[in-house]
Amino acid sequence: MNDIKVSILGADGYVCQIPRIKEGMEALGHVLSEESPDLIYSNDPRGYNKALLLKKKYPKAYLMLNFLDVPWHMPNIQKQTESLVNNYFLKADVITTISFKVKKDIGKFYYKKIHVIYNPIKDVYFDENIKKNNIFFYVGRAFDPVKRFNIVRESLLKIKDGEKNIKICGSENPNFGDYLGIVKDQDLNELYNSSKYILLPSVAEGIGLPMIEGMICGAIPITCSDNLTAKEFSPLDFICKPDAQSIVNKIEELNKDYDYKRELALKFGEKYKIQFDKRTI
Repeated sequence: MNDIKVSILGADGYVCQIPRIKEGMEALGHVLSEESPDLIYSNDPRGYNKALLLKKKYPKAYLMLNFLDVPWHMPNIQKQTESLVNNYFLKADVITTISFKVKKDIGKFYYKKIHVIYNPIKDVYFDENIKKNNIFFYVGRAFDPVKRFNIVRESLLKIKDGEKNIKICGSENPNFGDYLGIVKDQDLNELYNSSKYILLPSVAEGIGLPMIEGMICGAIPITCSDNLTAKEFSPLDFICKPDAQSIVNKIEELNKDYDYKRELALKFGEKYKIQFDKRTI
């Protein structure tokens, strides 16, 4: 692709995807600009209004709207999604989603072609020099009902010293385990590498980047069978039923052959390190 001028819109900030998408575009030699852009890209609905305004101002620009997730648990979500389709999607040149699971979900409302373009991972990597001195790790919003942190809590209370052996990162403090808040990327990389298991019992994910980042760093993600995104990206060996006892049983099963299962995680991680790199996507 020749160098082009690109406008990147959407939720911006340290924990968001926009900074990495911008870095990837610049690494490929493209220019970030809202003046006469060749491509207008909005990663999520927060940027849709501005994207349409830019498209109106520069009608020759190619308008790409990305969609992250259908939060089915939210009230009136069907009407809200239909509104997004009618007011925004139908005015775009192309619609993208971040996983085939999300493509299937939005396909219930939008009947034209949908492309899958993954959001990029953080700059994490496997470091064999970091010792596995932490057992459990959780990354995400602890109070989001979709994340089901209550299953993490219930699972670890069934394990001796379970609460003492989990580190938690994210914007919400669950008052459980060792809460670290929002950490820098290098610290996150060390936490992934030093942890044996990433606990991710979400009922749904747009893509589930902690699952992918964990495998890249040699940590085993434990996910649940009702999460279709987990089935899209994780080995079946790491998936169990969505209840505390099943997670405890899965941990016991994986502990019996941990080195082999960790190598399986790394094998998937090697592929994802390339596939989800900000310069590849």
